[in-house]
Amino acid sequence: MRLAAFAFLAFVALVQPAIAAPGAVFQTSVARQAGDDLAADCRYELTILDPAKPIKAVWVIFDRGRDMLRYYGDPDVHAFALRHDWALLLPFHCPAKSYEGRPENGEMHVDPAQGLGRALFAALTQLAERAHHPELATSRLILLGFSGTGSLAARFAAYAPDRLAAVIASDPGHFEPLGMDTIDLASAATIPQLVLAGSADAISGTTRPYAYFKRHFERGAPWTFVVQNAVPHCCIINAKALVLRWLDAVVIQRLTRAQGSYGFVKIAPSTIDECPAPYPPPKPIWCRGTKDVWGGENWSVTQAAISNRDEPPPGMQSAGWLPTQAFAKDWRAFVTKAAHAITSLP
Repeated sequence: MRLAAFAFLAFVALVQPAIAAPGAVFQTSVARQAGDDLAADCRYELTILDPAKPIKAVWVIFDRGRDMLRYYGDPDVHAFALRHDWALLLPFHCPAKSYEGRPENGEMHVDPAQGLGRALFAALTQLAERAHHPELATSRLILLGFSGTGSLAARFAAYAPDRLAAVIASDPGHFEPLGMDTIDLASAATIPQLVLAGSADAISGTTRPYAYFKRHFERGAPWTFVVQNAVPHCCIINAKALVLRWLDAVVIQRLTRAQGSYGFVKIAPSTIDECPAPYPPPKPIWCRGTKDVWGGENWSVTQAAISNRDEPPPGMQSAGWLPTQAFAKDWRAFVTKAAHAITSLP
């Protein structure tokens, strides 16, 4: 979904390196081609924490507001990447010429086949040469997307399944007809996904992200659903520790759904309503509401349980696969917290 602040953040990112980082930082631009739904060339920044070592994977953190830039520059994220020989890639916001025939004031086209997929892989090839790391051109990718780029990251699983190691789709959603309800990944659902949603998100909501998670999880996908109680359409940096523990389990340890346990939640309708009338639209991005923009009911978690069996206990519903005991413990503590911070953590 479009956020008004993105344009300013993207401008800042375009005129200087996004984050001062150790190691080496490289930037490149990929020219749009005929057939791409791109309004201009797309720009990318790569951070390599230890240029002397081969790169084993690339964590792609799509530019989509303040928290995504914070992930890209976060010391804990850098330490994790350094420890596992990962590079970090920030694709700057790259708007479309149109969105299904309608001007969308700088929004991107979240179907990777419409230009952003080709451009991303072209950027990695260019950066491989520029950084003198040829392995970048074929490295496995971990994708982190928020809001519209959550939909984009999810769709990448079907677009390039052989290149993806994991997907993190946070507060995912987009305009029709590219919402989360239109994504069916079939065999690409074997790629692990962590799906996050705010219980008071008046934009993407909890209903559609959960339905996206549930229909794939019930087919055997190694996915996990995480709710941030009392959080609007923002602030995924507060899940950073949980994200890193999950990545360690599914990408570093390469655990499968045959291992670990399962999580279940008891839910209650969201009662937080801070969105001014008329709503929707217009819709303040940061307001906390009981419904999403499609009228779906938002909900929060009141209890959570962990089991070795994947059948929900009475009165609870599935929240997915918990790959390790440590992750399971942290997941339960996180989803049962009454309210999470709604401003980015320092």
